[in-house]
Amino acid sequence: PLPEHESYIPVSFKQLYRTWKEASNYRQFLLFIVAFLIANNGIMMTMDFAGIIGAVLFNMTQTQLIVFMIIVQITSVAGAFVFGKLVDRVSTKRALILAILGMILACSLIFGAKSLLVFNLVGALAGFALTGVQSVSRTAVGQLAPEEKSAQFFGIYSLASQISSFTGPALYGLLATAFALSRERRGWEPLLAEQTGMRLAVIAMVAFLAVGLGVLLFVRNWPKTQKPAPEKAGE
Repeated sequence: PLPEHESYIPVSFKQLYRTWKEASNYRQFLLFIVAFLIANNGIMMTMDFAGIIGAVLFNMTQTQLIVFMIIVQITSVAGAFVFGKLVDRVSTKRALILAILGMILACSLIFGAKSLLVFNLVGALAGFALTGVQSVSRTAVGQLAPEEKSAQFFGIYSLASQISSFTGPALYGLLATAFALSRERRGWEPLLAEQTGMRLAVIAMVAFLAVGLGVLLFVRNWPKTQKPAPEKAGE
């Protein structure tokens, strides 16, 4: 029940503060959350703007966009299955590294995509790797969080996901617009300026994924079953 003279919003923030304070005793978990928060900006940019990028760069029709999304969904299912197997074979951390590398490759290939066929193939790779990042990240939280506090720690993970679902697409949109407007001011044709802005803003996708991967490398390779114990300061 809600405490007397309290409202839901202050109580929610107090609970979040307590959970974050408890999580500070688990430095590897916090380091993972930082890595996920950074990398997920690139993931959310891809998810929110993939169709828009295709429409701008290749003038995709509604039917072509539907086909593109079907391709992404099919490879997403395959990615979830394959990376689920990889977690058991090569460890959660290595599977997550491979998934992020796949996303970096897919986003980088957007620069050189000159045809709709190539873009669809890039989308297939992105769908495969993207679902791998998301599914393996949830597995990682379950392994890094203490069993008795798993619900609260998954709450921190969910909060990081929600934050990046806003900041990532917002930043991509701002960058794409800024790049396009700067070229229009130089006398470029509006369509060419918009297309160039979309391609250049992909740099942000790659950058977030690469930095997130770099932070992830500092997370110790956690065991698959053993739950972590609190880490004392100075250890």
